[in-house]
Amino acid sequence: MSYWETFWNKAAKNKSLLGQVQRNTENSDETLLVINEHIKTLLKLKSSDSLLDVCCGNGIVTKLLSKHCKNVIGIDFSPQLIKNAQLNNNSSSIKYIVADATQLSESTQEQFDKIVLYFSFQYFNYEEGLRVVSEMKKRLKPNGIILLGDIPDTKFFWSYYDTFPKRFFYFKQWLFKQSKMGKFWSEKEMMTIAKQTNLQGSFLKQKQNLPHAHYRFDFILEKKLE
Repeated sequence: MSYWETFWNKAAKNKSLLGQVQRNTENSDETLLVINEHIKTLLKLKSSDSLLDVCCGNGIVTKLLSKHCKNVIGIDFSPQLIKNAQLNNNSSSIKYIVADATQLSESTQEQFDKIVLYFSFQYFNYEEGLRVVSEMKKRLKPNGIILLGDIPDTKFFWSYYDTFPKRFFYFKQWLFKQSKMGKFWSEKEMMTIAKQTNLQGSFLKQKQNLPHAHYRFDFILEKKLE
């Protein structure tokens, strides 16, 4: 079992739904609604859309997004988080699957109008991230949109690790190769992945009403016109 699978299966045992996906519980209801509206707007979600939610965790955001589209499939590689998502699912329009984001085609052959991966791209290295985007492209309909959201920005690495306790914690994780934050990405890396997958990439600064706008960004990918 990989480090991240162990990490998320353990997190899934948290009593708090937000704690299970390592989110801050402060002003949780209001924050979730802001995130939901943010994703809906960037994806231009319509009631006729089919949506794939990659790395959906326990489905806490998936459920909100399902209200804006026809149907949703949520995938995550943590069996415990998917189990929690299924237990909290009361909608026939949502389906959850245990699956690896780097091997989407092995889990579903369906194609989607929109695909979202929010707050989880940091848990992939460059090669893995490239495979994830390549797999997403296979599952995307013509004129579809992919949103890679809430990505830590390498420009603001030390803005995040801005106190002595945080920096001590970072170096401790670095020493034992057990980073809880994963990878901070650069705009150049994201644009290179877009070029390698022949997709149109757009780097977006987050609006200030989002909880992590001071060090995160969003990235849109769209199929280029042939």
